[in-house]
Amino acid sequence: MPAIGTPIAVPELNLMPEQQGGVQLSEDMQQSLALLTAFFLNKRVVLKASATGMLYVTSPHVQDCYHVTATEASYTYQGYDKPTSEVMVMAHPDNTGRVWVKPYETATVNNGIPLDAGDAIPVSISNLNLLNLLIAVNGEKAIIAYSR
Repeated sequence: MPAIGTPIAVPELNLMPEQQGGVQLSEDMQQSLALLTAFFLNKRVVLKASATGMLYVTSPHVQDCYHVTATEASYTYQGYDKPTSEVMVMAHPDNTGRVWVKPYETATVNNGIPLDAGDAIPVSISNLNLLNLLIAVNGEKAIIAYSR
């Protein structure tokens, strides 16, 4: 059975007594741990799963939120240069028209994802400048929340 030569502290494993030196792990356990750990702030973190094997995941923390208001009918908007990992776009609950969402190119009614009042969609993009909106009605709003 192979041994991990470098001692690593993984308190989430609750090894009792706490292991000193190399830990003996079977190959299938090594593979499972390699697949179910992450690296954060210079330490390994064990990822958690349900009893049926479903990995628990969560969205990243919201960095900021802002509103985009149309200044004319069929108003197009492209996000500004800001690195991000995930964006949530929501059509303002008071809107009467649609907001169309399209990553990577100008949003139109023929290529975008339509959002009615109160609808929202998450979009995974690396920069806000990849987000494009079309707001159909002058004066209506889209709400954008993003994470980093």
